Amino acid sequence: MDLVAENAENADRWVLRPVRRRAGRIRLLCLPYAGGSAAVFHGWGDLLPEAVEPWAVRLPGRDARMGEPPATDLRTLAAEAAEAVAGLLGDEPFALFGHSLGAYLAYEMARALRDKWDLHPSLLAVSASHAPRARVRAGAPLHRLPDEEFLEALDTRYGAIPPVIREDRQLRAVYLPILRADVTMLETYEYLPGIPLACPVLAFGGSEDRETSRAGLAAWGELTGAGSSVALLPGGHFFLQPERERLLSLLAPELLRTLVP
Repeated sequence: MDLVAENAENADRWVLRPVRRRAGRIRLLCLPYAGGSAAVFHGWGDLLPEAVEPWAVRLPGRDARMGEPPATDLRTLAAEAAEAVAGLLGDEPFALFGHSLGAYLAYEMARALRDKWDLHPSLLAVSASHAPRARVRAGAPLHRLPDEEFLEALDTRYGAIPPVIREDRQLRAVYLPILRADVTMLETYEYLPGIPLACPVLAFGGSEDRETSRAGLAAWGELTGAGSSVALLPGGHFFLQPERERLLSLLAPELLRTLVP
């Protein structure tokens, strides 16, 4: 296999891309929440303007990468994802979106793309996560709990464990290692101060999410020199799906605005 083909294959491992739109002018790299996959962003292309081309980032341990071990170090994973997509971006504008765990992955990808490849996002959109420096850690780490206690604690905190995962042994055997690895990334992630981003940050939050506050969302503004804003949507931590259309109706104009000289 030649180098070009090898690089293309590696890119396809990392990114699920739609057939290229003729009008596509900005790529939107999308990072899922803990336990989530590229499927979280299915249908986004139908709701976004034609000028926006959504790319769903595929993480190891799920989707077409089910045979790979899931990652447990967030900054390392973000650097690997940045390396995989850097060659695809060229000189076209791009933005990043991440929900919960994905917010920190998106932020660290933005830093890695800037620092190593001089690629600068037009916008960073984060969702359901306090800014890294505003995080509040309460109690013992969940990722170290025994399986049943681990699932119970996550369900109590986020209300996000489908009953079928608890009841079906086969599904549980597949899903639990991914979820534990993702929570390990989330709980062991430590923010390292650095140069502020040069793009605006748009932070989304759920009005009933007990894991975030307006102040914690607004603190993302401290990580950029280009301004920030906060948008609250109805719902708890996983407002992403039920409020998808409303979220994208707020995100789309901000993405298009970055294309205006």
